[in-house]
Amino acid sequence: MNNSINTTPFKANLVASAGKIKIYKLNQHSDIKALTKLNEKTHFDKLMPQNTAQGNERWQEMLDYAIETAGYPGNVAYAASYKDKICGIISYFPHPTTSIDCICTIPIETGKKVKLAGKTLFYQVFKDFMEYKGSRINLSAITNGPYNTVEKYKALRFQETTETTPTYVKMTANQYKIKETLKELSKIIPYREEKPVNVNLNLLI
Repeated sequence: MNNSINTTPFKANLVASAGKIKIYKLNQHSDIKALTKLNEKTHFDKLMPQNTAQGNERWQEMLDYAIETAGYPGNVAYAASYKDKICGIISYFPHPTTSIDCICTIPIETGKKVKLAGKTLFYQVFKDFMEYKGSRINLSAITNGPYNTVEKYKALRFQETTETTPTYVKMTANQYKIKETLKELSKIIPYREEKPVNVNLNLLI
């Protein structure tokens, strides 16, 4: 008897929920292969026709990068789903200084972003950060995408640094700022830890 019939290598681990949004911790060695299918099926020009072609092209590049960095050695990566469809990916390197490599949200309906998808992924990272008592989080805010990410990150208490390029601005937040932001986000995000369950990631793509 073949016991492998009902098994799959693509098993993300459900770790939490926030209303209708679910958060999965990704397995670098298998889930990233599944995520390449997500990239092939996601077309921002069709999902968000109201955006400029340049903005959607940049958004597509960020999805590529989010999938790539999710598989970097030492990185921690999460995917969020809404209505059983992946609506965002975030990846970060935890130590010694936490660096968010990429966050990319993904619309699942034409012309509409999933409300709180990005903030829910940030909430998960901030929660991790406080648990391992990190000192600072760094990230790069793109400046040539479809939305003003610098202002979005400022709302999460990140501050601009002097390091900038034509396409991004380096930003940072210390433990105190993250603690305050986490407290604020907890008022709008009904975060709840879930009993760990392996989920076939292919079913969410």
